[in-house]
Amino acid sequence: MQVSHIKYLRKELEEYRLLLESIPEGCGWQAQAFRQKQQKAAEHLAAELWEISKLIEAIDDPELRLIFQLRYFRGYTWARVAEELPTTLSADGARMKHDRYLKKVQSVKKEGSTG
Repeated sequence: MQVSHIKYLRKELEEYRLLLESIPEGCGWQAQAFRQKQQKAAEHLAAELWEISKLIEAIDDPELRLIFQLRYFRGYTWARVAEELPTTLSADGARMKHDRYLKKVQSVKKEGSTG
């Protein structure tokens, strides 16, 4: 799981939606083929979000949990995440707190796999 892929998966899903809107009537099998690709992309996004939800549930710090939820479930920019927080944490502060946590989790996983 790579949490950075979420924004690309969301964008891919949006591109399929726009593509399907542009296909003229009467292109049945082509439209159906793109709908299947769109469904596959939606399933991939849902699977990634499910994995991230498990990571988020394990976070003890409520502020950090909210940062992850806003960033990945709502797709907010770091500036928007900072605006939504009930603290005075800046966009850079929210991003750094997020990055430090991910680094810590990855370090623990790496130690667990080598030990």
